Formats: sequence, structure tokens, C-alpha cells
Amino acid sequence: MAIPSQSDFENWKGDFVTKAFFQAAQERIEGAKDVLSVQAGFDAAQDNYLRGLIQAYREIQDFRIDDLEEAAE
Repeated sequence: MAIPSQSDFENWKGDFVTKAFFQAAQERIEGAKDVLSVQAGFDAAQDNYLRGLIQAYREIQDFRIDDLEEAAE
């Protein structure tokens, strides 16, 4: 797998489409948190799904170019 340079990664992070994607991810996190704040405890499977969704989006938001380099080693 080809690993992009730090400069390429930063350019990608600054792209309009990328920023829109990350904003949408943040909105989904907030939406899931809102649902949990009023419905947590009624359906354990739904609670687990929303917690997993939040964690997945946060992992995407926290992604670093170093993660690719570590995976390649």
C-alpha cells in the first residue's frame, strides 16, 4: 500500500469535501449523543449501537498519517 506524504495528508484534511465529511461525522456524533441522553436504558442493543457509532466516528476524526505508517510496518 502506498502511504501518502504528510503534506498530501494535510492537503487532504484541508479539502472542502473532507471538511464537509468531518462536519457530517461530528453532527452524527452529536445526534447519537442526543438520542442516548433521552433514551438510554430502554433498549440495550440500541444503546450499544449508538455507542459503537460514536466511537467509530471519533476514530475517523482522530486518524493520523502515523496510523498508516504503523500499519505498514
